[in-house]
Amino acid sequence: MSAHDDHTRVALVTGANQGIGYAIAERLAADGMRVVLNGRRPAAVEEAVRKIAGKGAGAIGVVADVSNERAVTHMFDRIKSEFGRLDVVVNNAGMALRIDGRSPRVEDTPFEYWERAIAVNLTGAFLVSRSALPLMKAHKWGRIISLSSQSARMYTGFGSACYAASKAGLIGFSRVLAGEAGEYGITVNCVSPGRIKTAMAATFAKAEKVEQQYIDRTPLRKVGNPDDVASVVSFLASDEASFITGAIIDITGGFFMP
Repeated sequence: MSAHDDHTRVALVTGANQGIGYAIAERLAADGMRVVLNGRRPAAVEEAVRKIAGKGAGAIGVVADVSNERAVTHMFDRIKSEFGRLDVVVNNAGMALRIDGRSPRVEDTPFEYWERAIAVNLTGAFLVSRSALPLMKAHKWGRIISLSSQSARMYTGFGSACYAASKAGLIGFSRVLAGEAGEYGITVNCVSPGRIKTAMAATFAKAEKVEQQYIDRTPLRKVGNPDDVASVVSFLASDEASFITGAIIDITGGFFMP
């Protein structure tokens, strides 16, 4: 399979070096796509690419901060140079800011925390999606999938206001983009995970207690894992999801039921 194969789809997953992002990249590669893994830590990105490529999949890594417009431009220059196309974008890059292992209350949140959360979680998705649109329009097909959160849809007591606001912004952004991009065969959707067992979730203060509280309030009596999210993203990225756009898919085990 050559880099400029005209038929094999190409997917970009931001924040793909670990956790949910890596699981998504791994699943899309298993689905037969060539995958671009983005992250900010070179060694972690390199290792993630090595693992996926070791399974025979086409994969490259691009180190870039998605909140930086110039860095995103350079990332897309690389994608165009390597593949000449882009079919799927998964806006997964995100951060949950903490002080002493805890999500700060509004009155205790430094302004720079707010700015950084909005920049990475929301502005990053805008910059990446905007850059992807011309490539998708060129062949009248595309999938843009953004990772929101249950914190955007309800008060959980687990997340900060800056995290919730940035993830809620993704929902509004995605709905507008779905309306604008639909005529070009591009669907735009959000997935909204609940408690997922990842290394990042384990770093929160009292992580085990919070996890048990979640389990106690969830009909399925368990937390999710990254593959649960990857399976939904895989479907939304496929031809089978061609009539789904502007949607929010909750992956919470029933913790949140709108």
